[in-house]
Amino acid sequence: MSEVLAVIPARSGSKSVVDKNIRLINGKPMLAYSIEHALQTSLIDRVIVSTDSEKYASIAREYGAEVPFIRPAEYATDTSLDLDVFMHALSFLKEKEGYIPDLVVQLRPTYPIRRIQDIENMIRYMEVHPDVDSMRCVAPAKEIPYKMWHMDEDTGMLSPLMTDIPECYNMPRQQLPNVYYQNACIDVFRSEVVTKKHSMTGDTIAGYKMEDNFDIDTEEEFLRAKEYLLQEE
Repeated sequence: MSEVLAVIPARSGSKSVVDKNIRLINGKPMLAYSIEHALQTSLIDRVIVSTDSEKYASIAREYGAEVPFIRPAEYATDTSLDLDVFMHALSFLKEKEGYIPDLVVQLRPTYPIRRIQDIENMIRYMEVHPDVDSMRCVAPAKEIPYKMWHMDEDTGMLSPLMTDIPECYNMPRQQLPNVYYQNACIDVFRSEVVTKKHSMTGDTIAGYKMEDNFDIDTEEEFLRAKEYLLQEE
């Protein structure tokens, strides 16, 4: 069996929805939902929250997560990369505890709605496919790149974004390949992809199809998720 670590990155700054990671949704901080999802997943051995805030850390511990460090400010800005956050977390755990997980599950706190079965399916897939570096949730794209263009801002001239199919922009959508976007609900990857390849995905990336997407980045999305959770109770 693999040693599986869940990491929930929850920085305190948010411009679109203030303090969205701890904003109450049906009486519970949004961060708490992802902690509960991780704790309810039998294949996950350890759950930590990476945050730059003592307030967030206290809430995370209250709901059962570990907070073994406070994330340095340089890794908690609007422009901070996931790679920096996870490199810091995995390096800290290795240096301070000698802890090196086989698989890492990223659960972003802006997804208060996800299925435990999806998390477990993705972990099991990674366990039986040792040649795969990572697995990401994807959903069918509403807009397809075969109908998209680059525009020269000076001349107004267009050039197609996709060129692998001649004049794909003139073809019926039904004749074009299915395309998917990453919805960021769940990511599973090998720890060595981060520490050795310095990547969040590696070279071989599997997709896990998921229809529902409840990422919260606006007030409208917050209200939509709140209503959905009320219906589920």
